[in-house]
Amino acid sequence: MGELHYDKWITVLVLLGCLVGLFMGRVRPSMVFIGGVIVLMLARVVAPSDFLQSLSNESIVTIFLLIFITAGIKEHFNLIGLLNRLFRSAKSSRGFLIRMTAGTSLLSSVVNNTPIVALMIPYVYHWAKRNKVAPSKLLIPLSFATIVGGMMTIVGTSTNLILNGFILSKEPEGLGFLDFLLPGILVTIVGLIFLATFGYKLLPSRTNPLDEFKTNAREYLVETYIAQGSVLVGKSIAEANLRNLEGIYLFEIVRDGKIINAVDPDEVLQKNDHLYFAGDTEKVVELLQHDNGLQIPRSNELGIGQHVNLIETVIPRNSALTNRTLKESEFREKYDAAVVAIHRNGENLRGKIGSIILEPGDLLLLSAGQKFLTRNKNDRDLYTVSVVSRSNGTAKWKKILFGAGILLSLGLMALGITNLFFSLFIIAVLMTSLGLLRADEIKKLLDLDLLIILASALTLSKALIDTGIANEAAFAIINLFEAGGKFGILIGLFLITVLLTSFVTNVAAVSIAFPIAYSISHSLNLSPTGFYVAIAFGASASFMTPVGYQTNLMIYGPGSYKTKDFLKIGVPFTLLYSLTCLIYIILRYF
Repeated sequence: MGELHYDKWITVLVLLGCLVGLFMGRVRPSMVFIGGVIVLMLARVVAPSDFLQSLSNESIVTIFLLIFITAGIKEHFNLIGLLNRLFRSAKSSRGFLIRMTAGTSLLSSVVNNTPIVALMIPYVYHWAKRNKVAPSKLLIPLSFATIVGGMMTIVGTSTNLILNGFILSKEPEGLGFLDFLLPGILVTIVGLIFLATFGYKLLPSRTNPLDEFKTNAREYLVETYIAQGSVLVGKSIAEANLRNLEGIYLFEIVRDGKIINAVDPDEVLQKNDHLYFAGDTEKVVELLQHDNGLQIPRSNELGIGQHVNLIETVIPRNSALTNRTLKESEFREKYDAAVVAIHRNGENLRGKIGSIILEPGDLLLLSAGQKFLTRNKNDRDLYTVSVVSRSNGTAKWKKILFGAGILLSLGLMALGITNLFFSLFIIAVLMTSLGLLRADEIKKLLDLDLLIILASALTLSKALIDTGIANEAAFAIINLFEAGGKFGILIGLFLITVLLTSFVTNVAAVSIAFPIAYSISHSLNLSPTGFYVAIAFGASASFMTPVGYQTNLMIYGPGSYKTKDFLKIGVPFTLLYSLTCLIYIILRYF
């Protein structure tokens, strides 16, 4: 009995130490968790084998498979092009917010929400700047939408996968598909309606001090041409939507050696017309990525086609390229790159890009081939400034085969032939076989910090149950909320989980709340499913602070937010979210 008492005190102290360490934020969360586990091992509360078993937990491995697969999809598929098509019709910030939150919440139900936010932040930020909207009006809704959308399935957020791993370590079965889907749909609908209506007024309108330095964007001269078979042939400038482009404008057409200045909106485009645009870097990228029938002259010589690596370079002083044209310097052959656009500060460049005499300080926007970076690595005649846009031309047959593999894997899972882990494993193996996921990429994506946090949280949760602390905490909650019966106990457990996840990570919240929920349900002889669903949704209710959830931290800087911004929008959002969850759980499980 004395030994058991000793184990309890050690575990309680470790738990409190972890909570304080996470709240203070001075030590990396992974170090806080592993430090706690090491203390438990030294005190012989848990064995090293418990930690090793946690490392191999199926739900944890599943999380990493999702990270690998999502990264491969992001790298080889034109998701930005898809987003452009989805949001092209948005005319106002509120209209964009509705489309963006609806789209990202649905996507978050099948893809882990963290990489979705990583993909969307620059897209949403640039859309806001183009349309003269403060990014802070859109980035909090982005994070919130992915959080609620991720609750619709077990794979939508790592919180659900972690909880399911906890459940399977103690119960014969985990939560089912509908246990996430139905309440997830409800909180998503309620949350998105709130953000698009009353909540929109609560969103801050903050400006980034650095934006004033970006107002004078670099203006490039861009040369394009209309190839045979282009959909633009026979259309007027107005019909081709090339007249009122924001941030970029058509100023000249060269047709059969003849220059057409002050281009009329009714001018009809012809095959082999060379169109010259002026605009900033971001608009140049958009112009080239849109499926508008425009091509870069001779881009096919580099095998570029639609898959363009856009790299911004500068010509330094004493460069051998100065006072020569691109043709004279044999630029294409030497660098394995085509010059898409040229910027020269303070001058309006005219004429063919290949005929312009280069000067020191000229910025060249390049469509680079595969050998560009190796050839230019130590070159003193041309310096790389930044990679503006990167896309590798994945073969179409690989994409088709990969898509078929995904459908097959999902079909096998739907028929009950394979489980989630094995289906994701098949997809990952297929991606590796097709070259869509390489070993070096997997090494970069293997986040050891995340792995340590997840395995340590699972080990800590085991200690809370085995030492009886979870059982005592459960009785404390029962005594505190017993006046409300089983409903009061459910609400109390939910609120405690929400409070935990607001100030520490959702992983910590789940690792503490699960053993308590397990003990409560078994002590009262109630079905545990309702309690498990409650802590699943409670642990993801990270709307009131930026520290509780990773996606909130990701948008905190780009949105120039302050903590009070999250409180202002997060408190009413959390109340609506909690009310929706609890009403559904009570009606469904009790």
